[in-house]
Amino acid sequence: MARSINWLQVGAALLLGLLGLYVIVQGSGYDIGSLRRMGPGFFPVMIGSVLVLFAVLLVLEVWHSEKEKDFWIPRPILTITAGFVAFAALLERAGLVPATVALVLLVSLAEKPVRPVAAVATAVGLSVLGVLVFIYGFGIPVSAFEW
Repeated sequence: MARSINWLQVGAALLLGLLGLYVIVQGSGYDIGSLRRMGPGFFPVMIGSVLVLFAVLLVLEVWHSEKEKDFWIPRPILTITAGFVAFAALLERAGLVPATVALVLLVSLAEKPVRPVAAVATAVGLSVLGVLVFIYGFGIPVSAFEW
């Protein structure tokens, strides 16, 4: 069976590449500096370059891939959006740990089959890591639990 070019995914990869080029052009207007003394344009140019690289790799990957049968699958979109909204709503009201647990558990519903043990283990691990890095490491003024 001959495969045709998957223009939808190629188009999405090209849009990603155009975004990367835009970021590069905008960031190159600032001083880039060097690796030792990075200027304000260094980070945008590097991020734009990575986006362009990802776009090229995506085009190479999906150039002759098969087309998806189901173009619109609302479950992942809704559950991931619900996870972000829950995290934003719970962070100040309940603390970092409950917000992270809610985010991970809701986002884990996007994939079939749902693996509850893996989701709970990931939620616990990311909560501990979040507390260690953001509260103790960076000193961000957010509580782990808000009672």
